[in-house]
This record gives sequence, C-alpha cells and structure tokens, in this order.
Amino acid sequence: MPSLDVPALVDHHCHSVVAADLADDALAGLLTESDRPPAPGTSPFDSALGLAVRRWCPPALGLPVHAPAADYLARRRELGAAEATRRLLAVAALDTCLLDTGLTAAAGHPLLPLSEFAEASGARVREVVRLESVAEAVPALAGAWPAAVREALAAAATGAVAVKSVLAYRHGLAVPAERPGRPEVVAAAGRRLRAGLGRLTDPVLLHHLLWTALDVCAELGLPLQLHTGFGDPDLTLHRADPSLLADFVRAAEPSGVPLVLLHGYLD
Repeated sequence: MPSLDVPALVDHHCHSVVAADLADDALAGLLTESDRPPAPGTSPFDSALGLAVRRWCPPALGLPVHAPAADYLARRRELGAAEATRRLLAVAALDTCLLDTGLTAAAGHPLLPLSEFAEASGARVREVVRLESVAEAVPALAGAWPAAVREALAAAATGAVAVKSVLAYRHGLAVPAERPGRPEVVAAAGRRLRAGLGRLTDPVLLHHLLWTALDVCAELGLPLQLHTGFGDPDLTLHRADPSLLADFVRAAEPSGVPLVLLHGYLD
C-alpha cells in the first residue's frame, strides 16, 4: 500500500500536566470538572472521558485496551509520573501544542513549565497568554490601571501565539459593543483596589480588559481565544453561551483580529 502523509497534529488549546505522582483518587478527580462526588458505586472512570482513557491510555503503558481502572492506576504508580507522562504524550504524536499558561496547578500540584512540557512531549510548545492572569498581577493605582494593564499585556504577549480570555468564568460573555469610558474604568479599578484586589470579576474592568486585548492582538498579529465554558462549577452556564458575544464580535470585526471560541459547538 502507498504510504499516507499524516498531517501535523496541532493542539490549539491545551494545558500542561501534573509533574508529581498523584494518589488514585486525586488522579481520577482530574477526569471531571465537577466538585461533587461520583454516584454511589461509580467513579470518574465510568464517565465517557473515563472510558476513553481506559480505551486509549493503557496500551501506551503496556496494558490491554480497556484494562480495569485499578490496573491502569497501579501501572502508572509502577512507572512513575515522569515516565507515564512521557509515554502518553509520545503516543499522542502531537507536532505542536499551544499551551495556556494561566493554569499553573491541578489537584493542588504544580504543572510542568513550558520547557519541561516540551521535553516530555517532544512537541513544539508555544505559549497562550491568559488575559485575566496578566491583569490580576498588575500592581497599579486606580488611575494608572488602564495603561499599566495594556503595557503588561503587550509585554506578556510578545513571543506568544495567542491571548486567551476566561471572561465566561468571571462574569459571562454578554460584552457590550462599546468600550467602557476611562472614568468608568478608573472608578472600577479604585473599587477593586479598596476591596483588596484578588480575583478580577468586575464587569467594567473585564470588558475594558477584553478591548485592550483586542488592541494588543491587532498590534502583534495574534488571535484572541475566548473560553465559552462547558459546565464547570465556577461558572453560570447560560452566561457562557457564545451567542452572547454577538455584539462584541460585530464591533471587533474591523480590527481584523481572529476570534477563536474554545469549547464551542464545533470545538
């Protein structure tokens, strides 16, 4: 038979992996976004994702297809996290991974940094900058917040391949077609400063941040990824409906910035 040209596989939205050996319950917990316990007599390995893991992952570790979850977990422990990770990523045969660095830990354990993930996967790894994480790290007085955020985002996105927003998790995707005015933004930044900073949830600041990202992406020639959410416990699902972005998408079109919906209907 003639050989087939296999296209390069690009994961356009991924996260790094836990570097540590996890307890069985902790590892199984990574198979679900739910913060509730599984139904009596079941485990996350009984979910659709759990069944997919049992179908595709055991052979990479030297076990038969659909090996029992207990056997799979025991084999992971035997190999150790580093070797299991290396084998599983190798089987994925990814050419390029676009990795969101805004998620830095899972199950209470840190994730591999970009360079170590690249070494473990054998793939080219490029950074996707998480917008809200950059803004939350900006230590600025209220009046300086808009300029400081823009400067910080431009610096963080230089060398990255995309900027990503998790606005869906913070307030929802109903973004007005008009930019918030500077007095409104400064007042909101002042309220946040007096409240002790922390997680960015103010809709005025979030909407200003999204427009700032659009400007920076236009300057750097980058796409803007928008996480739409899919049932995580820290969002309200109807507020993560991508159709709520319609006004913003129309207003953003003249910028020429590609908008990428993550976990949308066709993702």
